[in-house]
Amino acid sequence: MSNVYGQNPSLLGFRSLAGGALLPVGDYPGGSPDGRASGQPTSVAAVYAEPVGAREALPKGGDMRKWGPYLPYLDWPSLGEGGTPLFELESTCLSKLWVKAEWMNPTGSHKDRMSPLAVARAVEVGAQGIICASSGNAGISMACYAAKAGLASRVIVTASLPKPVHRALATYGADVVVAENSLDRWRVMEEAVTKEGWFPLTNYLLPPVGSCAWGVEGYKTVAFELATACKEGIDAVIVPTARGDIIWGIAAGFAMLAERGHWNEPVPKLIAVEPFPRISKVLRSEAVITDQFPGATRQASIAGTTATDQSLRAVVETGGTALVVTDEMADVAQRDLAHQHGIYLELCAAAPYAAIPSLLAQGHLAKTDKVVLIGTSAGYRDPLAVEAVTTRVAA
Repeated sequence: MSNVYGQNPSLLGFRSLAGGALLPVGDYPGGSPDGRASGQPTSVAAVYAEPVGAREALPKGGDMRKWGPYLPYLDWPSLGEGGTPLFELESTCLSKLWVKAEWMNPTGSHKDRMSPLAVARAVEVGAQGIICASSGNAGISMACYAAKAGLASRVIVTASLPKPVHRALATYGADVVVAENSLDRWRVMEEAVTKEGWFPLTNYLLPPVGSCAWGVEGYKTVAFELATACKEGIDAVIVPTARGDIIWGIAAGFAMLAERGHWNEPVPKLIAVEPFPRISKVLRSEAVITDQFPGATRQASIAGTTATDQSLRAVVETGGTALVVTDEMADVAQRDLAHQHGIYLELCAAAPYAAIPSLLAQGHLAKTDKVVLIGTSAGYRDPLAVEAVTTRVAA
C-alpha cells in the first residue's frame, strides 16, 4: 500500500451544512451527528484556514492537483483527473452555452474528482479497503483509484449491472457483491463498514446524506475551473442530480471563491435536473427532503428514490430550481447533442440540455443568460448503450 498522502495543513475540521460548532478532523459517514440525531440529516463540509497567498490569482491550466491548497489533501493517487475542457455550443436561445466535458476524466466520469481524495483518506486511516454502492460510474472510478493506491475495493451492485461494467470492476481487482435491489445495497454496505472496517465512499444510511465528505470536496474544483475559464460570468449551471454530491460541490466551490475574492460576479444559479419529482416536489412544498420518492427511469446514474439536504441547499442557496426531464425528453436531447454538436452523452448527462426550453418558458433562464451544462459521462457508459441495436448489413 502507498504511503500516507499529504493532508492539507489548512484543514481545521468539518462543519454541518446547517452550521454550528466546528467538528474535529475525522470521518462523518452519517453526516452531522446533531442532524442525524434530530432526524434532519445533512452532510458536513471541510473548513479551512485561509492559507498564505489564498487571494493571489487563481492557477491556470493543468489538472486537479493544482487545487491542492483548496482541498483536504495536497496530494493523492492521481491519474491527471480534472482540467476537463469547456466546449461552447451554438445556441439560438441563450447568450452563451457551454458543456463541461467531465466524460474526459481518466475513467470517463465526474466521479474521478471525488474518488482519489476519498482513497487518500482511506489510506491515511489504515482502512482494509474502500467500499461503495454503485450502478457504474462511482464503482469504476473508486476501483481504479484504489488500485492505483494499492488499496482493496468492494463495490455493491444489483443484478442489472451491465456486463462491461462488471468486467471493468473485476479487471481493477474490485470485489463485486450483488445485492437484491438498490436500497438493499446500503444494508450490505453498512454491515461491511460497521462489522468489517471498510471505508465508505458513498452513503449507506436512511435518510441519506452525501458521499464521503473528504471526496465530495473534489467537486469544488469544477467551480474553480469554470471561474478561470468564464471570467465574464456564468448565470446558471445545470446539473444531473440524484443525491447531489456534484451540485453541492459546485455551489460550495463558487461560494469559496467569492469569500476569497476570486469571484466578483453573482454566484451562478444551480439547477438540478432529475428524472422524476424529488427536489422539485420539495420545492413545491409537496414533500420533505427525507421522504421516499418512488419513480422509474432509464437515467440510471441519477435514479433512486431518495434525495438529500445538500442537493436542496445547493438549489435554494443559489436561487436555482429543480426540473424534471423525462426519459423521452432526454432521448431527444441525447440525439440532438450527437447529431448537431458531435457530443454523445450518457442519457442523464444529456438531460440538462433537454431542460433549457422549459427553464426559459418558466422564467428560470433568460435569453441573455450564460449557461453551463455538466456533461457527467459519455453515452458509452450508459447501461442501455451495451444492449443490441438494429443494424443494417450490406449485401
